[in-house]
Amino acid sequence: MGIVDEIRQAAETLGDRKDKLTEKVSDLVGVLADRNADESFAAMRRFDPIVSLPGGVTIVALNEDVKEVLSDPARFTADLYGPKMEAVTGPFILGVDDVPLYHHDHAAMDRAVTRADLPLLASRIYETAHELVAARRDEGQIDVVSQLADPAIDSAISAYFGTPGPDTATQLRWARNIFQELFINVGNLPTVRERALADAALWREHLDGLIEARKRRLEAGEDLPDDVLTRLLRYQDEGEPNLHDVAIRHNILGMITGWIPTISNALARIVDELLEREDEFERAQEAARAGDRELVAAYCFEASRFNPQNFALLRYVAQDTVIAQGTDRETRIKAGSTVFAATLSAMHDERAIDSPDEFRVDRPWSDYMLFGYGMHTCYGQQIVRAQLPAMAQALFEGPRLRRARGGAGRLRFEGPFPSGLTVRFDD
Repeated sequence: MGIVDEIRQAAETLGDRKDKLTEKVSDLVGVLADRNADESFAAMRRFDPIVSLPGGVTIVALNEDVKEVLSDPARFTADLYGPKMEAVTGPFILGVDDVPLYHHDHAAMDRAVTRADLPLLASRIYETAHELVAARRDEGQIDVVSQLADPAIDSAISAYFGTPGPDTATQLRWARNIFQELFINVGNLPTVRERALADAALWREHLDGLIEARKRRLEAGEDLPDDVLTRLLRYQDEGEPNLHDVAIRHNILGMITGWIPTISNALARIVDELLEREDEFERAQEAARAGDRELVAAYCFEASRFNPQNFALLRYVAQDTVIAQGTDRETRIKAGSTVFAATLSAMHDERAIDSPDEFRVDRPWSDYMLFGYGMHTCYGQQIVRAQLPAMAQALFEGPRLRRARGGAGRLRFEGPFPSGLTVRFDD
């Protein structure tokens, strides 16, 4: 069934429920844009690399221009995200620009989330993923999303932060619904917002209870796990300024919201891309069997360059400005405009990337914008770079993987998020 047919079927099924229909259409349009983004951006780079659309929307496609937008938070701000984050989590570093609160909270989280933790985080998620894959061997197949990525990531987060959800399904739902409102709901659909606000209220209450319980144990002198929550509460006792319980809550909520959907999405797309590249997938599996996780990582992130978990980042223009000033593509942008910085396009710009259409595992990390660029580069970048290849290794190191037969072997979506991709073990 094509996109147009799906939209027509949704209209017939939903009838007068306009909000639901609008959301369904929005999801389908998003999938359509995702599927065709690489071709559209290639044409832009060649013919018109900065496109201004009606309604105050500008799209930039060249590597140089994307970097200009993402590296200048004074002209291109995160204000599109900030108010939504305020409503859902409270102030969070991803929605705050270059102000004291950003630097304070960033520094506080840097003390609690350290590079020294990376080997342990990778080891834990590898062990969990290995067990999940082994449990499905007798069945001959595994769903990369629901049976591997989602439970492995939730388990890792619960242990590392010390803030497990009521159960895996609930925490996954909370994170995805809130992520959709914060980062995907460009049209501000009320159904999306209402779900996010309802789940955020439940999650805040849940976290408040966990924080209070941990504080009581800390005050009682109990032996506590060295997780992020314990560390933040100890810093609070040491007099860390403005690290109130609410600040701890909204930073943990914000980080988990950004963590769960992105890694699950990324792994599903990586596997989907490699399944289309038989030779590369075979070599990735050989690297996994040899225990060469660094090479596994190179295959993962190069696959992600072709099929990233998001293809653009949004920025808000508060005052009239100019992009690519002094070039033949110089473009004036009016205050109140939204700029789409096309990171997918930037990673395939032949002006900046060597042989961008080739699949290569020897690329410098500077070729990638998988985690954004500039001040708001993904806070969890180093964690993802440790955990995602570890999870992939657990999947790749066994027998050869093939797509499951039929629709199960195709990447499926629920709303804007991958919901399933089943692979079979080719013993």
